[in-house]
Amino acid sequence: MADYYTEFSEVIPNLTGEEQDWLADQLRVVQVYGGKEYLEDQVPESLADVEPDWHGCRAYRDMDDYDPDSGPEPHFDYAFDRNDNHGRDFWVGTTEYGRVDCVGHLVQKFLKKFRPNDYWSLTYSASCSKPRVGAFGGGAVFVTADKIVWCNAHDFVEQQRRALEEGGIE
Repeated sequence: MADYYTEFSEVIPNLTGEEQDWLADQLRVVQVYGGKEYLEDQVPESLADVEPDWHGCRAYRDMDDYDPDSGPEPHFDYAFDRNDNHGRDFWVGTTEYGRVDCVGHLVQKFLKKFRPNDYWSLTYSASCSKPRVGAFGGGAVFVTADKIVWCNAHDFVEQQRRALEEGGIE
């Protein structure tokens, strides 16, 4: 059996206190009952035996293709670290598997709220513990307040193959 990995490491630099608090709040796990959010440890006793309508990180409640059955965690590691300029950075990364789509969604919400004229990018690697054909690659995501653009190695190769068949690569 092989293990598959998606790995990345990047920061949002120089956070204000408000930005850090907002990011921390977005990564809190909530349970939703009838449209009302509760932190996991604050669900009323009357709802203790009721299945929540939604369960997961607050940031993903408005993510169109997010499946709350994938688990309540953020799907990547993160930390708020001091930087050399005496500020704070928000580090996202993973040593085994992370969901680039979840990071992209969170960062786009952040940019919309706090830095609408900025952009953020992340590159990632895709690998496997065994030399499986097609199991290696990677890609990138470019995020603005209005758009998320994806690129991955397999799509790039497929685009080049099609271009060659249609008359050549320039």
